[in-house]
Amino acid sequence: MSPARPVLSVLDLVPVSAGRTRADALAEMVALARTADDAGYARYWLSEHHGSTTYLASATTILMGQVLAATERIGVASGGIMLPNHAPLVIAEQIGTLATLHPGRVGLGLGRAPGTDPLTASALRRRDADPAHFANEVLETLAYLGAIPDDALSAVPGSLLPPSAVVGCESDSPAARPAASERRVRAIPGEGTDPDTWILGSSVNGARVAGRLGLPFTFASHFAPAQAEAVITTYRSYFGGPDDAGPLSRDGRPHVAAGVNVVVAPRREEAEFLFSTAMAGAARVLGGRPGPLDRPTADPRAWRDLAGGRDADVEASMGLSFVGAPDAVADGLRGLAARWGLEEVLVVTSIHDAAARRRSYTLLADAWRAR
Repeated sequence: MSPARPVLSVLDLVPVSAGRTRADALAEMVALARTADDAGYARYWLSEHHGSTTYLASATTILMGQVLAATERIGVASGGIMLPNHAPLVIAEQIGTLATLHPGRVGLGLGRAPGTDPLTASALRRRDADPAHFANEVLETLAYLGAIPDDALSAVPGSLLPPSAVVGCESDSPAARPAASERRVRAIPGEGTDPDTWILGSSVNGARVAGRLGLPFTFASHFAPAQAEAVITTYRSYFGGPDDAGPLSRDGRPHVAAGVNVVVAPRREEAEFLFSTAMAGAARVLGGRPGPLDRPTADPRAWRDLAGGRDADVEASMGLSFVGAPDAVADGLRGLAARWGLEEVLVVTSIHDAAARRRSYTLLADAWRAR
């Protein structure tokens, strides 16, 4: 069952538009965050991409800090931090610093995708992203933040708890059980902040990790919609029930959010025109022709010329898109939330003009409240 009133949030990939500078794009991120804050959105999620000429969210926690400082109410979360790219202690310190500066407003979304090409991933010193290894690094990160009950702690530096709590751990090795005299590693600031935490994923692997750990799960259906229902079902099946939920569950219930492509304008025809930018963006990614967001066009061939023959793949990746007038889009999102049992809808809006993008979010929020 979906909640009676699922919430809307913003998922910002921090795109740069053709004809605009990267500094413009970052300033536009702050302006959009203020708009979302005023409009009543629940959370502002910021992604992680590296080496991209389209998306500028490479330093996710720095951008989170900028958004937190520029807003008053809205929650701000990583959507997500790709944990195999980073040391868990560093992430705990950074998120914990933000949570100390802005109590109650900081969320931590963790994923395991590279968020970049193989060469750049190597430069990041990317580690093993196997689901079991990822799950243990999630536990390690949360242990530093004080977000793990003692009976669920895994093989974290200084942990005295049994390795049976470690996802995928098969042996009682000395490395997993440090001596009681060892000094425990501490994230200062950070320890005790206990931020809300999600696992983000686009496959059943992330869903299994989230379910086994008992954490909320956010699905990347804005670019992988075909798998959505199967992945969400997998998450719930691995989560268990109220009496056997994963060790990190706060209330014994699974919680699901999902990303959705949205463009709203006063008239459907204008929204469809603006949406041509999003289709061109997807075509650039899949066609291997990355670049800033294109200006909208009425030419139906424009994005196909960028797709490198992968037209069907582009259409499939953008299959979960709601484009039109405010009331129609709000109704469509409510129907999706009911069908998938979503508690939060992450709205991704790729529009070339920053003012039109902000308007889209405002129009949607107004219609959402009114329905």
